[in-house]
Amino acid sequence: MEALDIDVSIASLWRAWQAFVRGKRASPAITRFRARLEPNLLELAADLKSANYQHGNYESFIVHDPKRREIAVAGVRDRVVHRLLYDYLVTVWDKSFCYDAWSCRKGKGLLGAIDRAQKYMQSYQNGWVWRSDIRKFFDTVDHQTLRFLLTTKSQTQSAIRLLDKVIGSYNYNGSVSQSVIKGMPIGNLTSQILANIYLNEFDQFVLHSLKPLGYTRYGDDFVLWLPDEAAARAAQIIGTQFFADHLHLAVNPKHDRVQPARQKLAYIGVDLWANGRRLQPRTLKRIHRRLELDNLASYQSLVRQHLPKRYLKRFSHHVVDMLDQVW
Repeated sequence: MEALDIDVSIASLWRAWQAFVRGKRASPAITRFRARLEPNLLELAADLKSANYQHGNYESFIVHDPKRREIAVAGVRDRVVHRLLYDYLVTVWDKSFCYDAWSCRKGKGLLGAIDRAQKYMQSYQNGWVWRSDIRKFFDTVDHQTLRFLLTTKSQTQSAIRLLDKVIGSYNYNGSVSQSVIKGMPIGNLTSQILANIYLNEFDQFVLHSLKPLGYTRYGDDFVLWLPDEAAARAAQIIGTQFFADHLHLAVNPKHDRVQPARQKLAYIGVDLWANGRRLQPRTLKRIHRRLELDNLASYQSLVRQHLPKRYLKRFSHHVVDMLDQVW
């Protein structure tokens, strides 16, 4: 089958621009780019077609939500390219992802991952669970491994060349050696789809080699359901070694647990049981801190599904206070 090339026409860039600005507040940088939108897009299209495009620098800042993270944000011109690449990669890769990869995919999402995990808990109450995540995942993604994985699907040289420029535009803490460059910026839209491509290797290994009763992954947080403790501990050992050998990643020892499936499962901000669930206190604090008009509907849905009715009135008062401040 002929490889799908990336479309860098002015029409494609216009669609990428529209998708990029949709729902975003008009920051000074966006306003400046929009003021010269046509010449900016024409210049970008010419640079992409001639392979003269160069990725710009990042603006970095630190957030504590709840743990310390470095967020790197590219310029508007580069983020239009990120949107272009994101849509291209979704077209090429999404159908090859496993059903239970739930993050940053159309028709999936956080609530879907939580619902799926609870269904597995109900189905396999007598089993055991291996639950873990990756230690500093975005900071430790290996560029060479990522580039190799991208070439495993038939993509054109122009697409690979552009992906190389975006991947090579960032390395964690400037730690560069002759053979190992690591890190993806959390602020890049492309990092979300590239994370799914990178961790798809583990998804496929789980499904075809470990063959658990159930499996779900959201971002780098994952859970396997196994028939007994011996199988769960064997999966933990083999899976951890797979990460080290093939993806150059390490599981986070703070969250690496093997436990009976009937016990409480702490997963992506929620405490889960076979017949119940609740938001973790730190998740609720994060919702209160982040709450704004753009995410109000999704957060209300999350609260409605995971907290008792007696709390909903208090949350509604918090929403009213937030709206009063906005208006």
